[in-house]
Amino acid sequence: MSHDVHKVRPFEHPGEGRRRAKATPKGRQVDPTASHEIEQLLGDRPRRRDLLIEYLHLIQDRYHQISAAHLAALADEMKLAFAEVFETATFYAHFDVVKEGEPDIAPLTIRVCDSLTCAMLGGEKLLEDLQSASGPGIRVVRAPCVGR
Repeated sequence: MSHDVHKVRPFEHPGEGRRRAKATPKGRQVDPTASHEIEQLLGDRPRRRDLLIEYLHLIQDRYHQISAAHLAALADEMKLAFAEVFETATFYAHFDVVKEGEPDIAPLTIRVCDSLTCAMLGGEKLLEDLQSASGPGIRVVRAPCVGR
């Protein structure tokens, strides 16, 4: 019996054609302004993955929100996948992530705990009162307990 019968013939995917498509960078294109801002904000700090949350805090503190452009620039600067940086930022309630096309967040945010204990002690009423009394430039939102 010949071994040629069991040989695997090379297979070219029908969509490949003779020439490969031009290589494009993976992930998002990084906005040069956001890239410069992130570079300046991080300064000479190390670009280690374990510092990601600390750097997200730096962005939040400086800009009072975290834009998609800053997330892409941070991912690029730290050589991390955009998805990893985005998922980390959106996992924590204290980061205010603003997606592309969304309006900027008000300069002042008031967070009211929505835990059962705080609700029993008047948290819902406080939330309603603050939402109705707050003016422009103030955002009142529910938040996980910050006193845990």
